[in-house]
Amino acid sequence: MDETATDGPFNLNSSNSRSVLEDAPKLEPEILYYNMTGEKYLIIFNHYKYKKTMYYGLKRPSPRTGTMEDVAKLRKVFENLNYKVIVHQDLEHAEILEKVMALSKEDHKATSCLCFAFLSHGEKGGELFAADRPYQLREVTVMLEHGHSSLVGKPKLFFIQACRGDQIDSGRRVELDGAETSIIIPTHADFLILYSSVEDYLSFRDREGSFMIQELCDVIDEYHKEWDILHIITLVHRRVAYYRSTFAPSNPSIHDKKQMPETRFSLTKLFKF
Repeated sequence: MDETATDGPFNLNSSNSRSVLEDAPKLEPEILYYNMTGEKYLIIFNHYKYKKTMYYGLKRPSPRTGTMEDVAKLRKVFENLNYKVIVHQDLEHAEILEKVMALSKEDHKATSCLCFAFLSHGEKGGELFAADRPYQLREVTVMLEHGHSSLVGKPKLFFIQACRGDQIDSGRRVELDGAETSIIIPTHADFLILYSSVEDYLSFRDREGSFMIQELCDVIDEYHKEWDILHIITLVHRRVAYYRSTFAPSNPSIHDKKQMPETRFSLTKLFKF
């Protein structure tokens, strides 16, 4: 379908639209970057054990060995960056939504950013596993999109460590050479979601933690002073893609397999931790 054409003040060819662009502020540092001088939060929803419910076919999903190592590393890295880290352990679906709803209704005038880490099992179509049932990440993000007005224009980052399907990536070999005015912004602006794998594919984890969360923490720790989030995320993509492989020689079906993280974002400024 062709994109919708509009007339009058919304026409991209109108002088009105050109004047808006001409009046846009110059990209000074205070315009380019999110203000990170306020309170910063990392809220972790970690899942190790699950319940046997009808939603899981009366079978208990397997425990997530190694996830506590991810929590420990996230806590260490983010607390060193003066984030307030809050960990919720093995919550049910209703409890997760209750926590996020309460957070979305708070006054965040003193807040610079909200970061979330969801560490859980997942399925095709973006389902995440709560302790008692699957749910969609969209159930969480929509609350923040329509939450307290003080959240508007502030970055909301999501780090999703979960499978997005059951396909396994064996990889393919490659040869390598050596001051703002009041404006209206979209409801969906200022989000970033880093997924541990592309749609339909498995994510990997061992006793030392997950590929993506461990690399994310290492890259943030090493480069947070120099790089913005998109540079950091790109290096996380590369490290997981190039340097991480499964090691399970006794099980050829999952041995020496690859994983590709994926990011989508609607950030409107540069973000530095």
